[in-house]
Amino acid sequence: MLANLVFLVLAALTGGLIVSLVTARRRAASLEREVERLRGHVAGAEAQARDTARILARVKTERGVVQNLALSLPHLVQELNSEELRPRKVPDLILGIVDAIFQAGQVLYYAARTNGPSGSPRELHLVAQTGFVEVPEALRRVSFGAGRLGWVADRRVDMLREDWLNPVRTDGCKIEDNHPSAKLDIVGPLVHGTQILGVLGIGSLGIHPQDEKLMFQLVTNLGSMALVNSEQRARLNEQATTDGLTGLLNKGHFVERELAQMINRAEREARSLSVFIFDIDYFKAYNDANGHPAGDELLRSLAAILRQSLRPGDACCRYGGEEFVVAMPDVAAEEALRVADRLRVQIANHVFPHEEKQPNGNVTISGGVASFPHDGTSAHELIKHADIALYTSKRAGRNRLSSYRGVNIGDADDATGFDLVPVADDGPPTPAAR
Repeated sequence: MLANLVFLVLAALTGGLIVSLVTARRRAASLEREVERLRGHVAGAEAQARDTARILARVKTERGVVQNLALSLPHLVQELNSEELRPRKVPDLILGIVDAIFQAGQVLYYAARTNGPSGSPRELHLVAQTGFVEVPEALRRVSFGAGRLGWVADRRVDMLREDWLNPVRTDGCKIEDNHPSAKLDIVGPLVHGTQILGVLGIGSLGIHPQDEKLMFQLVTNLGSMALVNSEQRARLNEQATTDGLTGLLNKGHFVERELAQMINRAEREARSLSVFIFDIDYFKAYNDANGHPAGDELLRSLAAILRQSLRPGDACCRYGGEEFVVAMPDVAAEEALRVADRLRVQIANHVFPHEEKQPNGNVTISGGVASFPHDGTSAHELIKHADIALYTSKRAGRNRLSSYRGVNIGDADDATGFDLVPVADDGPPTPAAR
């Protein structure tokens, strides 16, 4: 009996222990499953947090791009519409926009140029860059079709870095970099209508905005607008200020702006200023004998001599017909006569077509000089008095110079001599005497 009782007790205890062990194992498995579930939640939360951080960083970057662009656009629009915008300022404008949007470590901006008689652009010239201490020679000039830069110029398409690995984008060709130092992420053309204006390449981007290519196209489109506007304004300004035949300044711009500013400066700084006016002797006879096209060519040739002979600070204009005026800042009366006479001699010694038909057998000039402030304190006074001296030279026999104050130098027989004669201030003769 006792043995059976002990057996029953031990069996009960063993069964309870087994049940407890089974229950504990089940609970442990359940806990493990819960731990794994919680780990999955934690991993998902961490991944979501990382994604959220990336999104926030991207939003912050995009917001920075928008802010930079918003700050740059008013200035950009002002520059685009400025009457002072010149083509040489456009590269800096483009680099400024690139920095505002991309903060690129490398920027290469090229202008399209012609390299042959065809007149169509076939070469890229580097005009602005950042990121290079010394630009390799291979990047200074690039022929159309050469490397990635030349390929973009030839095809006129925008290319991201990954596009070069896509045979569809490259027509199945492998296009190499123009130089190993050029690490460009985006390369694209500046185009106006059917005209290629240049190529822009940017690399080592500090900011990768959403829709990089669209933002890049914004830069190239604005750059193209700036180039076209500035060149059109430059042409209009040139037409408004220069003589169409000779390319010299025209009368209005010279008198009202250039000479007026020189006089103001001379008066303000107590400096010298002289004006030299001259015309071509017997120009009507030249036109009558050889025709007006030949006369126009003579005027162009004389203008070219003027441009080559005068100092950088001087200004000259076609005053009307065959008459020219030169303004010489920081030159007093006596030195002005010597400078003017050198020009007279140079023209007299130059071989012009048909000059043997001239009444004096040569193409020559006669001129007059007036100096600030003794001979006048305004542009109109100086020119008027220099013109009086010019007529004195005409009456004295032509091919000579006179000053308003009474000095006459040189004649046809002695091109380098100084013949001092008084100026008869009795007004100019009739224009027919010219």
